[in-house]
Amino acid sequence: MKLLFEHVQIAPDRSWKGLYRNLMAIPFDWHFHPEYELTLTLGSHGQRYVGDHIGTYGDDDLVLLGPNLPHTWHSSNAEPPSVTHGEVRAFETALRVAGRDKGHQAFVFWFSADWINTVCKTMPELSGLERALQLSKRGVQFDQETARKVAAFATVFEKGNPADQLVMLIEVLRTLLDATELTPLASERFDAAIPEHGDASRLGRVLDLLHGYYVEPVSSAWIAENAGMSERTLRRFFQRHMGSNIQDYLMGLRLGRAASLLLSSDLPIYQVAEQSGFQNLSHFNRQFRRHRGVAPSAYRKSRFEGSGAKA
Repeated sequence: MKLLFEHVQIAPDRSWKGLYRNLMAIPFDWHFHPEYELTLTLGSHGQRYVGDHIGTYGDDDLVLLGPNLPHTWHSSNAEPPSVTHGEVRAFETALRVAGRDKGHQAFVFWFSADWINTVCKTMPELSGLERALQLSKRGVQFDQETARKVAAFATVFEKGNPADQLVMLIEVLRTLLDATELTPLASERFDAAIPEHGDASRLGRVLDLLHGYYVEPVSSAWIAENAGMSERTLRRFFQRHMGSNIQDYLMGLRLGRAASLLLSSDLPIYQVAEQSGFQNLSHFNRQFRRHRGVAPSAYRKSRFEGSGAKA
């Protein structure tokens, strides 16, 4: 699960680059790049990782990510995060949905910081985007109504000549101005500075262990031993690069898994707790209410009421 640099490579005669993904499952692909990214996810649900944020996403998920902010989506039906250090894109072809069937869809818009800053300065009508751009340093999720408005452009996402596609992007950006709710994702303390190569490899190993064993009763001492460092070094190292401590990150993984199971399955709540790494049901209920603001049963009920459970 090495943190990978993604080379987006916007063509010199284009203002932006787009990518349409239609997959049977969205694999864990922890990466970063210097470009801004606006991603609309349709027909999918699972967990979203942005910096130190671990949250549940569902249909009509629209997120703006700032430069160099590590991120990935991971659908609930995908394989667990790979420990083969980032060979995800090599087998993504095998996950593509053939024909006109709709799988887990993602519409990705990439544009450079220089380009969007110039747009805001030279087009005062779009200067209102600066708030969203500022929040995007932590990743920012837009309200579902705005996501649905952007989804209306999906039918022309890859159509038309370069000028037509630029106009479409401007219309999408214009739509963002009407957003009624912008929700930051990563914590204010998270630093999007990318670790050096050696630290990135060690961080990848630690994340492999956390994501591979979070449903087990693992401790910081066990993680440190298997990562080849002292527990004290591990605590400082993880805090420096992830902006949180090991136990908080583990709790985020477990609660994210629980939220996904609550929304996507009919498992009894005690089984949801067990499959998410909680050994005690009352502890699970208490932690879920503390971090999500509602009881697990109420969170599950929200899927039937269409209220859109918060990540």
